[in-house]
Amino acid sequence: MQISSYRSREPLNYANLNIPVKKLIHPRFIVYFFLVFLGWSCSTQKNTFVSRNYHSITTKYNGYFNARESYRDGLARLDQMHEDNFEDVLSVFRYGSEQQASSVAGNMDIAYQKASTAIRRHSMNIRGVEYNRWIDDAYFLIARSHYFKGDHNLAILTFQYVIRQFETPLKYHSKIWVAKSHISSGDYNNAQQILALVTKNIEEGLLEEDAIFLYNKVYADFYLQQRDFGQAIPYLEKSIDLAPNKKQRARMTFIMAQAYHQERNFPMAQQTYARVLKLNPDFQMAFQARINMAMAYDTSSGDSNFILSELKGMLRDSKNRDFQDQIYYALAQFSMRQGKEKEAIEYYNLSLENHRGNDSQRGITFLRLGEISLNNKDYIEASVMYDSTMVYLSREYPEYEAAGKKNMLLKELSINLIRIEREDSLQQLAAMSTAERNEILDIIIEEIAEQERLEKQMEQERAQMRQQMARSGRGQTPGGGEGGWYFYNPSAMSFGRNEFYAEWGERELEDLWRISNKRTMAFGDMGEFDMEDGEGLDPSGKVTRASLMQNVPTTPEKMEESNARMAQAYYNVAMIFKDRMDDRPNAVQYFETLVNRFPESEKKLLSAYFLYTLYTEAGNTSRANFYKSMIINDYPDTDFAMILSDPNYRENITARENRVKDLYARAYNAYITGNYSLAMDLAEQSRSDTLEVTREQSARFSFLKALVLARSAEKEALIDQLNFVADNYTDTEVHEPATNLLAYLGGGAPGTGDSTGAAERGERGSERDVSRREVIDPQDAVFSFNPDAVHFYVLLVNTKDLQIRQLRNEITNYNKEEYEKNNLNMSTLFFDQNRQLITVTNFPSAREALLYGAQVKESLIQKEYDTDAFDGFAISVENYPLFYQDRKLEEYLDFFSRAYGDLE
Repeated sequence: MQISSYRSREPLNYANLNIPVKKLIHPRFIVYFFLVFLGWSCSTQKNTFVSRNYHSITTKYNGYFNARESYRDGLARLDQMHEDNFEDVLSVFRYGSEQQASSVAGNMDIAYQKASTAIRRHSMNIRGVEYNRWIDDAYFLIARSHYFKGDHNLAILTFQYVIRQFETPLKYHSKIWVAKSHISSGDYNNAQQILALVTKNIEEGLLEEDAIFLYNKVYADFYLQQRDFGQAIPYLEKSIDLAPNKKQRARMTFIMAQAYHQERNFPMAQQTYARVLKLNPDFQMAFQARINMAMAYDTSSGDSNFILSELKGMLRDSKNRDFQDQIYYALAQFSMRQGKEKEAIEYYNLSLENHRGNDSQRGITFLRLGEISLNNKDYIEASVMYDSTMVYLSREYPEYEAAGKKNMLLKELSINLIRIEREDSLQQLAAMSTAERNEILDIIIEEIAEQERLEKQMEQERAQMRQQMARSGRGQTPGGGEGGWYFYNPSAMSFGRNEFYAEWGERELEDLWRISNKRTMAFGDMGEFDMEDGEGLDPSGKVTRASLMQNVPTTPEKMEESNARMAQAYYNVAMIFKDRMDDRPNAVQYFETLVNRFPESEKKLLSAYFLYTLYTEAGNTSRANFYKSMIINDYPDTDFAMILSDPNYRENITARENRVKDLYARAYNAYITGNYSLAMDLAEQSRSDTLEVTREQSARFSFLKALVLARSAEKEALIDQLNFVADNYTDTEVHEPATNLLAYLGGGAPGTGDSTGAAERGERGSERDVSRREVIDPQDAVFSFNPDAVHFYVLLVNTKDLQIRQLRNEITNYNKEEYEKNNLNMSTLFFDQNRQLITVTNFPSAREALLYGAQVKESLIQKEYDTDAFDGFAISVENYPLFYQDRKLEEYLDFFSRAYGDLE
């Protein structure tokens, strides 16, 4: 029987063929057929029901699900690590600090990778239309992962892609996140423009409720970041109404209360703090709400006894035992608002005494005490308070930077004030009779002995504490199994703090903190001054009358030195008051004390001039004229006297300076154009008595003479002139190129190596003249090309990108290994603010210098030095001073590329 062809309309009867079905359709063929069908049906380029659902479900429950879980885990960790600073307005979002945010970068990387894989495998973008409904979520998750990694620019680009590509609710969420990214970058203008667009979208009814909630939080954050609390309040109120749970509602309400508080709208602040308490927040927020309610008390509203009673009741509550420092601080702030400064100081000190590990609170309390001392002009006490502030105050605190600047200023001021007190006390001690002096010294010795006894007692207590810690098994890893970095682990930090105290005791954060016995010598009513470790001790280590008398100015010489130190301190204090604190009355007081008490001081003239200007600004003509007369009569030959005597003195000085500059410019132009006789004549004119030439200008004229002699005279005359420059102008910029030329000529400069070789090279140099040099182009007349001349190899190094000392060491080591027999020398010169020159000398020709440069560069590249941070070139000994003296870098590099191109 024949089997019907595929064209036959009669159905094929397999039963009549007697072929077993199992043999006809093998299971492997069924599986194969299913996989082929599935693959064809699930193609990302086929918009079918099966394809859409397969890729959507796979994206949602595989790649996107894993990415979202990693992202959520990172956010949860950030929220857990976040520590609210209740001393400032709380942040709208609990995202932790920058350091804490970096700790979740791994979670965000995983989220990015998983979401990217899901997009790559399952995106159904067919002719510009995405048919996988989870791809926009994946892109949105990627953008947020970039945000939390701190890459706000990349986050913005990805959010903008979502906005352009997808017409889904995430489009409007992305707009809000773009604004949020701009806020985090400090770009408030762009943030406001985006938020204005979202406002229109809300008016058009395009945003869902959760997006509107986010919009109000971001807009509130926009104003809070700029400390514009009044503008933030309406958005905070709306976010409270839209908050999805009580926890977020309580946080937004607390922030709004703080905003009212900052705006000094005390009635509304109190009402809003009360609203927080009704929401049953966590203990810390409830505690801070009660504290802030007291601090927001309106002093004009009447009786304050209720607030005092409330705060003192909180002190008695055992639950608040660990927060007593904050309660006492609130009482102090309350007293300050009532104008009771003395009472406030007592409460601030009680806050410090009841410290329970809250270092930030301790720092804020020290800051307030420092402000009081500064306001009362007790600068030494203020310096101590601000110094302690910087030890404990959190870097996140808004006033941290300003407090740091005041601390540095007050530290400098107090050092000089203490020096005045110290020298004054020592001079009073020197003026006493022997019996009176010995009585004071004996009191000091007794105080030092008592201080040493107390220190020994404290050391014994710390030793006992160390033993107790050892017995209690504190040697185990601290932290009780808590993970995370050491500084994010409170248990580990507490252990470290206790161990440090057991070893060293309580120490301030300062230089030489290990030195604990910085003693204070007290002279009763005469004041006190600090004794550093070892001061006032005899060779055996004991404090005696004789050892204490070492610094007492009992001789005329010592008294003169003491007066000089005191006069300098008075001058320093006066200048700080005048220029940095704008305290003119105090500046006048210290300047006048210096002038009257130390008439022989070298600072008297400057002080008198500043007194003249201060009194002139104040309109006190009589006192200004008094100091004007003093300067003119006592210091007639000084610039100050000339300025005060001649109104046109400054203009005349400028004119004389311009004459010298013009003379040098003419001499230099004559030199570079080859008119050497005129150049030498003009340089000689600089010695005229009618000109006032500075030392630096004289050095430049002398070096220019050497350059002229190099082109027009014998070798001996050139060496003599270079030696004159090297010997007489060691502190000027021409000294180094002069000594380099001497090294080439064999003129006796130190460290020049083989003097015979140098002499031979110098002889060759003396034989060369302008007629034998190859001139590249008339415009390059300033530089000459002679490849057979002695050359230096120069590295121009950008010191911002590279450590000059490290590079010098590498080149030194390379020269020792590869060029040991060549007697190479190396010097370093400042070229400008950000660049230095490393000059290696001497090479017999340009080719050898260039070969060396190529080899040393290759060595540096192999050691992974950044070649963009330095540039190298060869330069002849004749061109080097021309290049360096006037910093003709661009001109020489252009000349070098054209003249030396065939040699490289």
